[in-house]
Amino acid sequence: MIDNIENVTVLEELPEESRDRLSDTGKRYIEEVIPLHNEQLLVDRIDEILNSHPPKAIDSDKDIAEAIRPVVEDINPIYLEAPNDSVQIEQAADAMEKIEGLSFDEWKELSFEERVAVLRLVEGVIAEIAHRPSCAVIIKRMDEGHYGYFDPDRGDITLNSRYIESSTFEDYKECVDTIIHEGRHAYQHYNLTQREVHPREGDLTNWKTNEFEYGYQAAQIYGFKAYWLQPQECDARAFAEDVLKKYMED
Repeated sequence: MIDNIENVTVLEELPEESRDRLSDTGKRYIEEVIPLHNEQLLVDRIDEILNSHPPKAIDSDKDIAEAIRPVVEDINPIYLEAPNDSVQIEQAADAMEKIEGLSFDEWKELSFEERVAVLRLVEGVIAEIAHRPSCAVIIKRMDEGHYGYFDPDRGDITLNSRYIESSTFEDYKECVDTIIHEGRHAYQHYNLTQREVHPREGDLTNWKTNEFEYGYQAAQIYGFKAYWLQPQECDARAFAEDVLKKYMED
């Protein structure tokens, strides 16, 4: 953190062409704040240059990525481009392997509170891998058949306590699948509303169309088929299935 930034350049002082690409002037505009170790100032400058709404990952432009390479390890990953899905899946499964109590043999012996703590750990490690903020995990008694949901307004995940209480393998799998699935919805929401860190433009386009053009298709209103086939649900379902399959195989 710095105490005085009065002498640094402001965006309006840059030539107009420097705002459209990383010219030498634009590069200097970024590089002059790197020694200040002020993450927010650095992020704000890059956001100004990229001029995207929501802002993109600050390393999404290859020239900017090169300019910040000396300090990138010190930057909060929520500002940086996330790994592609195949890497996220591999890393998530590997991280889950290291969570004590997550294997079914261990899960069966845990108390309810310990199972909740394990699921919160799963959410935390996957959020870190996905370069998004982690969600609070709320436990609530819901009707049978309702496993959980992500609330975009509150930014938290709610899980059905009845399945966490159960010691069957099927319900254990549902609990793990649900925390991953709803975390993927949190990832989609982060990309759509806060920062585009997902590296695949086609996925982002599909999520935007689903969310902003024809709207999220809730099963209670539009029926199960419309809910099941919409891009955001297909993506979350496939991601959770792939992570869980990889974890179970390992």
